[in-house]
Amino acid sequence: MKEQINKILKSGDSVKDILSYWLPEMISNAMLISLPPIIDSYIISSLESTTTYGTLGMVNNFLAFLIKLAEAIPVAAIAIMGRHNGAQEYEECGHDFGSTFWTTTLIGLTFFFLIFFGSAPILQFMGLSSKMILQGLPFLRLKSMSVLLIFVSLGFFAFMRAVKNTKAPMVIYMIGNIVFVLLDYTLVLGKFGFKQMGLDGSAYATIFQYIVMITIAFFYIINKKEYKKYFAQMFFNYFSKEKFLKIIKLSLPIMLDKGSLAGSYVLLAKAIAPLGKYAMASYGCIRDLERFAFLPAIGFASVITFLVSNRLGAKDYDGAKNNIKKVMILAATMLAITLSVLCIYAEKFVQIFDHKNKFTDLAAPALVFISILVVFDFVQLILAGALRGAGDVTSVMKVRFFSCLLFFTPVVTLISHMNIENQVLKFVLIYGSFYINNGIMGLFFLKRIKSAKWQHKEI
Repeated sequence: MKEQINKILKSGDSVKDILSYWLPEMISNAMLISLPPIIDSYIISSLESTTTYGTLGMVNNFLAFLIKLAEAIPVAAIAIMGRHNGAQEYEECGHDFGSTFWTTTLIGLTFFFLIFFGSAPILQFMGLSSKMILQGLPFLRLKSMSVLLIFVSLGFFAFMRAVKNTKAPMVIYMIGNIVFVLLDYTLVLGKFGFKQMGLDGSAYATIFQYIVMITIAFFYIINKKEYKKYFAQMFFNYFSKEKFLKIIKLSLPIMLDKGSLAGSYVLLAKAIAPLGKYAMASYGCIRDLERFAFLPAIGFASVITFLVSNRLGAKDYDGAKNNIKKVMILAATMLAITLSVLCIYAEKFVQIFDHKNKFTDLAAPALVFISILVVFDFVQLILAGALRGAGDVTSVMKVRFFSCLLFFTPVVTLISHMNIENQVLKFVLIYGSFYINNGIMGLFFLKRIKSAKWQHKEI
């Protein structure tokens, strides 16, 4: 046993190096997907309107689905660029970045138009009340611009991560979030002489946040001396139809698998909506808190993609597999700590967003149960990241798509139509079915990792 442990520790990247990649990556993910919604929710909750708070959560839930789709392109690009970087084919890596930039921009424009002109049907589909739709329409239309900017920004960060630079994205995300928090506080609540804009203020804050982040990322990449070897000319001149189609081809399965999982959140929201505004507010609150506690696993899932990609690019198959084992152990340890804290202080965490104590009795007990089930999620998340790093995106896509379609969708639909008088119990059963589904996916990913086929995928 001791000999096996030593073999794992000596093969692949060291634990110290993995943690050095993970910490800035976790902070970056916090800046992107966790802290902004939590801070925004807290500021919006200061308006002391459960309707407004519930609207924010439901709209953000839909936008999170789109962001997950956006992540597919940089994940695919990281796998491609990481291979070239690991093989020291630097100019080819730079060409991939140029094609990635144009791919994210064009798809971002497509989503911008779809959301802007389809806002009303989207909110009606989500099951919002007429009062919530009235508040949500201008908010969602403004948010469509931020969706475009998010797509563009992810191309820049994909390149940095592919060349093993996780610190620069962390710093840029930190600066962007400082801008967001200051503007969100100012515009939502009407501070420093500005008019109180409510939800619209939140949307404007996000737009300015990503304008600042894209500007910094652009000048950082073109001015960094170490990156000169990747570019003989400006990166946006490197557009190749063949590379564009290759990125799209590799991204589509990732979009389908990420979309399947993120779409499950949308289905959850739709199933919870009939329970009323307090249930909708509870859903938004719990999801924000759960994502915050889950940050260690999200950071490791991002890291394992480029760790596996670079190791396989160097033909180090044992190193790639041992990196997965190390990351799984580290993630499990950290999650045990964060989720335990969330369970112990569940009521206090919920009350941060429930100033009038309207939905705490529903959200607090549900949060404890859901926090326990989150354990099922981290296994599938990290193993899926490893398979993507190897270019084995089709396997991930098939497992997620069919699991969500054949298990989660019928189960959550059945529970939502069951006559359960206890609202807490029904809420927990609906939400909990999502994590049971993730546990099933994790088992299939583990079986795939134990085989050798995923290590030799061509991308």
